[in-house]
Amino acid sequence: MVNGFFLGNELIALAAVNSGVKSAYAYPGTPSSEILSAFQKFATERYAQWSLNEKIALELAAGEAISGSSTLCCMKMVGLNVAADPLFSVAYTGVAGAMVLVSADDPGPYSSQTEQDSRMYAVSAKMPVLDPCNPQDAYRLTMLAYEISAKYKLPVMVRPVMRVCHSRQNFETGEAAAQPMHGQFQKDMPRWAATPKFRRILHEKLNRSLDLLAAEMAPKIPEKRYDMAVVASGYAYAMAKDIIDELNLPFDIIKVDMPYPLDRQFVIETELVYDRIVVLEETFPVIEHNFTIKTVGRLNGLIPSEGELTPDIIADILLTTAGIQHEREKAEAETAETPVNLKPRLCAGCGHRPAFYAMKLAAPDGIFPGDIGCYTLGINLNAVDTCICMGASITFAEALKRSNPEKPVICTIGDSTFFHTGVTGLTNAVVNNAPIVVAILDNETTAMTGFQPVPHLSGKLTIEQACRGAGVNHIVTVDPYNLKKGTEALKQAIAYAHTDNAPAVVIFNKECVTKTRYKNKKTAEISDACTDCTICYEKFECPAIFRNRAKRMAEIDQNACVGCMVCIQVCPIKAIGVKK
Repeated sequence: MVNGFFLGNELIALAAVNSGVKSAYAYPGTPSSEILSAFQKFATERYAQWSLNEKIALELAAGEAISGSSTLCCMKMVGLNVAADPLFSVAYTGVAGAMVLVSADDPGPYSSQTEQDSRMYAVSAKMPVLDPCNPQDAYRLTMLAYEISAKYKLPVMVRPVMRVCHSRQNFETGEAAAQPMHGQFQKDMPRWAATPKFRRILHEKLNRSLDLLAAEMAPKIPEKRYDMAVVASGYAYAMAKDIIDELNLPFDIIKVDMPYPLDRQFVIETELVYDRIVVLEETFPVIEHNFTIKTVGRLNGLIPSEGELTPDIIADILLTTAGIQHEREKAEAETAETPVNLKPRLCAGCGHRPAFYAMKLAAPDGIFPGDIGCYTLGINLNAVDTCICMGASITFAEALKRSNPEKPVICTIGDSTFFHTGVTGLTNAVVNNAPIVVAILDNETTAMTGFQPVPHLSGKLTIEQACRGAGVNHIVTVDPYNLKKGTEALKQAIAYAHTDNAPAVVIFNKECVTKTRYKNKKTAEISDACTDCTICYEKFECPAIFRNRAKRMAEIDQNACVGCMVCIQVCPIKAIGVKK
């Protein structure tokens, strides 16, 4: 018996355990990060791995699944881009056991660089995809995904959105955890090592399986009450059902568990039964593309093509379609001004802040490609000029230097991201003689997504060794709290890169402040000598320092100060010192 108030991510993990998953693999990324942690909590005796990137995670999960085991692989939607290469091949080869890929989407987006729809990958790769509407549904559909995968020998995607991943529901199940599904690899060259000739055969077999599955999973058309219907999947279904019930709107509602493959006969019958069909889904028109002119949705402009669907938006769509006069209430967020001090910032005492500040001191006219992680917030210090995807800071640095040879280029990348996709970019820079500086911001954890472990804390390798192995000869490690040494290290790296026509690496190592903030009892204070030059709280942007308007000087919030003492080094007139 398991009961409690669970996150959607926790119920996905519980379903995997109860389905007999032997091994789980993931790379952390909001909103998916809690799934692997929950799997470890629910099944301590089973194998769980934080892989170096999503491609590796998917290949490991598939490798066990073709041996007859049951596996789980988790990532966020932009991580699916990294895993796309094996995704398409594994869809063709299928599995011998069972495999579920959870790709969590972020409509909005709230913590991502895009709001792409993982279901589009499922359609392109021809992989069945299930779309849960709430945490309980996430449990049900994950269990169903394993049943489908084991029956049809296909990998199956479960695509929860952020609202499903991070919502909580009461949940109780009497289901006992199934014993892990084990197997042994059986050689089958035409399947597991298929050449192009055999790939075509696998594709034909996949198409037949998808037709059978689509018919088996066809949505149920309810007994007709109205001439209009809402066809919805995922979290959009949950919102639409509540709105229809609350406002007593004249729509029948049909839930689509599996947007792809969608049964063609279901589409034909739905269009015969109803005069008007509204398709609600996030984020792209995956279901809607199956319908014709009777349908309203994104393709005819009724539903916005960007941004998260909200209850207000869905209510507006349904009321408009029903021809009911209404005035849509604007959300407070549309009219309220966001206070400046509410913007995301690096924590007080974060080692990344002085590293960025040192970059500005060492190269005032420099170009600063950035990367994905906490350190993206270097934008606030004007020390991040580009942000594309994980690992792109190093490759962009090479390209920007080639286009701007007269300017110093210093890129930033975190420790986890460096091992994720940074090593290959650094190797490319070495091979192609790119005179750039790579600043690796090492806080000894994957902080932004929940403090997952990083490879170099395993004791089996270091960042320095990885850089040396990639061919870098100039590698310096400094404590970012020592602003003078950090600035000097960057200047020397710039000079080396220019003279030797090769990349240089500076590693700024400081454990994440959230783990150390209570260890140092010293705090700083500002004297009356302060001239309110604004450097400490604006240019250095320490969140523990603010402007006291009454005193017309800077002041330190002693509850927020963690004692890094970098502000003492930053102050140009020495008005900050250690509090006695």
